[in-house]
Parts: sequence; structure tokens; C-alpha cells
Amino acid sequence: MIGVGLMGRRHAENLARHVSDARLLAVTDADEATRERVAKEFGATASASALALLERTDVRAVVIASPKRFHEEHAIAAAKGGKDIFLEKPMATSLEGADRVIAAAQKAGVRLQVGFQRRYDPAYAEARRLVSGGALGRPLFYRGINRDLLAPVGPPGSMERSDILTESAIHDLDGARWMMADEVVGVHATLAIVGDRATSPTSDLTMVELAFSRGAVAHIEAMWGARYAYDIRSEILCENGAVMVGGFAQTMLTVLRAGERRDDLYPGFLERYADAYVAELRDFVDGVFDRRPPAVTGDDGRRALAIALAADRSAATAELVTPD
Repeated sequence: MIGVGLMGRRHAENLARHVSDARLLAVTDADEATRERVAKEFGATASASALALLERTDVRAVVIASPKRFHEEHAIAAAKGGKDIFLEKPMATSLEGADRVIAAAQKAGVRLQVGFQRRYDPAYAEARRLVSGGALGRPLFYRGINRDLLAPVGPPGSMERSDILTESAIHDLDGARWMMADEVVGVHATLAIVGDRATSPTSDLTMVELAFSRGAVAHIEAMWGARYAYDIRSEILCENGAVMVGGFAQTMLTVLRAGERRDDLYPGFLERYADAYVAELRDFVDGVFDRRPPAVTGDDGRRALAIALAADRSAATAELVTPD
């Protein structure tokens, strides 16, 4: 494990306790206390650096959950070391970086899987099965809502403007492309700050419209600081019906306040996708043995990043942008 903060620690726990064919050998993190604590908790060795971890000959594969600015560096180093790679999203901070990661993995002949856990969530997987099966007719419209309970806090401008796109909305950008089984040809987006401007380090709300090559469309909302819960919902409208993941019973009025409603709501993403995080790592480890192509490829990661960066350009120019 490279990076054992919030997400990396969960991956380490899943590998150590819930993926029977895996053995967690070593972890590393820039924070010494964190890496020592996680290593002790899960019976692994604490490596002083990513390089030291990657030099181990007994390590066959690596999970990279370091901050996104290090994803490219760590993934390329892992590829050069001959390690199969599970790389958290976004796979790089630029498309050029994503291309370098893909090229390094191809040159080294290692597997590269990108961490889009929704594809392993039972509800989303069943929704895609229903949509792709054709019984509901052609998919016409995808709507995604992605609201985090809390928002990051810091001096204005201390985070990148595109962070909500590449860190949060990117799950729906990938999800819409996957669910509709089509490529995005146009992106229009807005970014806004709806929280406390004095303590908001960057935009905390984005709304993204996608146009697909076969005529379908999507609308995606991502928000930090909803305060009432972690709220994830998706709807796929088809010619002859609709599929919904999440959502609420059709009552006349629904009011959501923190602590008042429990059904359909979660405190955070670790709880909502607990099973999916285990499933994606099981699939990754199985693929290490089977040597089959990953279900979520480097190309998938690059295309999602391309849509996110196109949305950032659209928000800056108020124009329709075509992903690179």
C-alpha cells in the first residue's frame, strides 16, 4: 500500500482481512506515525518510502492511494518495478500524465486497474445489467447526485478549482459513460461556492451536462458540505422505463435534516461502498493471478479524467467543450 490515509487505510484493511488470496506485506505513507500505526494494525511492514516498498522483490502488486499529485510518479515507479497496479482516481493530474502512466504499464507488461468502486457496487452493477440488457429500450438520460456530508475547510484558493470534478464528480462522469455504454462528445459545466466563502478553499458545487455520441444526455451534480448526510443517487431513463439507484419513496414532501432520517442515507463513502471496495480489490487480486485484462482499465481512468478536465474548461469559459 502506498498511502494509508482515509482511503488507503480502508484498502489496507480489506486486503489484510477480507481478500483471502492477498497478503498485505508493506505499507508506506509520507506521515511516519500514520504508516507505523497502520502497519502495526494490519501486521505489515512500514516502509520508509514508496521507493523502498517498490524495491521489495516479494511484492507482486501495489495499491496506490497517495494524494493525487503523486499518482503519476508512484504508478510509473511501480510499473518500472514490475508490479501490477491498482491506482486510485484520478489516475493523474493531467491527460499527459495519464498517458505516461498507461504507456509505462504497457511497456512493463503489468496490469493497471483504476479505482472506480461504483462499478462493483451491487446496486449499480444490477442497474447496468438491466440497462445493457435492452429490455427497457435505449438509454436516454442519466442523472447523478453526489453529495458529501462535509466540505473541506481552508483558506480560499488553497485547493484547485477542479478538485470537486476530479475527486468527487469523476465517479459519476465515469458512471454515466459506463452506464450508457457510450462516449461523451460534449461537456458543459458550472462551478460555484455555496458554503461559507471565508472558509471554502475552492468550489464546493458543480453541475455538469454531458452529451453522448448517440444522442443521450446526462446531468451530474456534485456537492461538498450537504451537512445532512452522504447522499448518492442515480437515475437512468430509458425508452420504456427507468432504473433508479438510491432515492426516496414518492411522498408528497421529503425534508432532510442531519440526524433525522436514517433510511437510504449514509454518513460517508466508506460506509456506502463498503462491499464495493472489497469486491474491487478481490477482482484486482484475482486478475494478478489470472493475468486477464482489468475490468476498469487505464483508458477508462483517462477518459473520466478527460471529461472532468473538459468540465473545468467549460466552467471557466461558459462554453461547450469536447473532451480530449
